[in-house]
Parts: sequence; C-alpha cells; structure tokens
Amino acid sequence: MKDFELLKRTYPVSEFDRNCDGFVYILDNTTPEQRKEWRINALELQREIKEGEKYIYQVAKVNGVFKIMLMCFSNYAIIRKHIFGFEDE
Repeated sequence: MKDFELLKRTYPVSEFDRNCDGFVYILDNTTPEQRKEWRINALELQREIKEGEKYIYQVAKVNGVFKIMLMCFSNYAIIRKHIFGFEDE
C-alpha cells in the first residue's frame, strides 16, 4: 500500500455540482474483472456530487505529495470495502 497520511477529513455540503474523485479512483484502482466480481457496474457509479449533497473532503499526504479528494459517500463506501478491505458494522 502507498505511504498514506490522512491530514484532514471534513463533511461539508456542496454549494455546486462537482466531480467525484472517488469515481476516478475506483476505475483507476480496479480491473473490470474485479468490478464484475464485486457486482459494481461502472455505469452506475456516482460521477458527480450534486449541489446540496453532503460529501467527503479529504487532504492526505501520499508518497510525500499532498493530495485532495472530494468523494460522495456511496463511492467512498465501495473504496473502503472493496479496495481497502475494511468491513464496517
């Protein structure tokens, strides 16, 4: 796993429509075979965070580089469960 240090995570409400970085992260870090096995349809993943929607704003240091990610909760849940293997209660 990459050298990852979480610096900040907040849960603001979006003031306008914006791209969801979690969508790209899922596509870049999984294969079509994995998504099929996990029953994840790439066409059904949320691409945008809508105005008025609560989302995750995350700042981290990955391999010594600062990285900001804006993610909807549905894509974040997929990342936690399938990519990182965390089982939430």
